[in-house]
Amino acid sequence: MIDERLRKALLIVLPILTVVTLIGVGLAGVYFKDDVEVGNIILLISLIGAALLTFLSLLFRIKAKGVTGIVLAFVLAAPVLFYFVNKPKTTSFGAALPDEITSAQVISEMKIYRERGRPFKSVTLEKPDEMMRILERSSNMTLVTSDEGLSQHFYSIWIQGASYGDEVQIIVGQEAIRILGSIDGEDVGGEYEIEGRNRLLQVIENGELDWKEG
Repeated sequence: MIDERLRKALLIVLPILTVVTLIGVGLAGVYFKDDVEVGNIILLISLIGAALLTFLSLLFRIKAKGVTGIVLAFVLAAPVLFYFVNKPKTTSFGAALPDEITSAQVISEMKIYRERGRPFKSVTLEKPDEMMRILERSSNMTLVTSDEGLSQHFYSIWIQGASYGDEVQIIVGQEAIRILGSIDGEDVGGEYEIEGRNRLLQVIENGELDWKEG
């Protein structure tokens, strides 16, 4: 049987760890994120389940081998599951945007704001061919999912849909972009690192756009 002092200590520690984990997850805002991975929720439930099983095993004095087996199984499985759930995924700029946006079916207006340097400048595009040129020339840009954030914001692209509430914002950095918004009531979002050339940045900076101050 497991050492009695260790058993009593674990009976106290396990519930505390479970509560602290739940509070930590809550403070991080994970409960309220729309894009939280289902796999992470399953992983969290599994870890709490492991703690509960271990607690019950200790409480009812199941043999030490049973307790050890439960703990080891979940300890070994947790990092593997976490890796497969959260490993970076590769996509393209075109695939990361809703089909309605990439095909310009619902775009009524596109505004680009320069957020680097002074004075601030902006340009408004309303012609479909101008908007499509920005999107099409950048569509094959390779993106990798990331959660590290953008260190620099060079441009913000606001895409206004034809219907009320349809709006997508693309924040453009040197080596990363962030996409957020809503189309047809569906949330659009993602943060990506750029592999290779930042074609979107090149199209904006090298395009003949009618920039206006302010």
